[in-house]
Amino acid sequence: MSEEIQRHFERAADCIEDDQVLLENDRFAAAVTRAYYAMFHAATAALLAAGIERSSHHGLLSAFGEHFVKTQRVDRKFFLYLREAFEQRQQSDYDPLVDIDRQAVQEALDHAIDFVTVCRSLTE
Repeated sequence: MSEEIQRHFERAADCIEDDQVLLENDRFAAAVTRAYYAMFHAATAALLAAGIERSSHHGLLSAFGEHFVKTQRVDRKFFLYLREAFEQRQQSDYDPLVDIDRQAVQEALDHAIDFVTVCRSLTE
């Protein structure tokens, strides 16, 4: 595994830890953002391992779906986790009134943990 890929997985792990701290402190909007970025870094690592680079969030989403879901290397639910986390991140970062509760954040965190695990398996 290249150093760049390893660093993305380290960043994903950091984001999950940050998410847990934010959730414990009722910082739901910020916690959702960390869940997305854990997935973002894991997806980036998996794509880099496959020789694919994307520079935008939308490009990353598309490439993940095209190269891992359409080829049936991962279950479609992981693409849905990534897309939902992206949408929640958009809402929490840009909308002045964010309606995200503890249960939604816990679900996003659980999805992020599963997503990182799946992405790591794609690089082995």
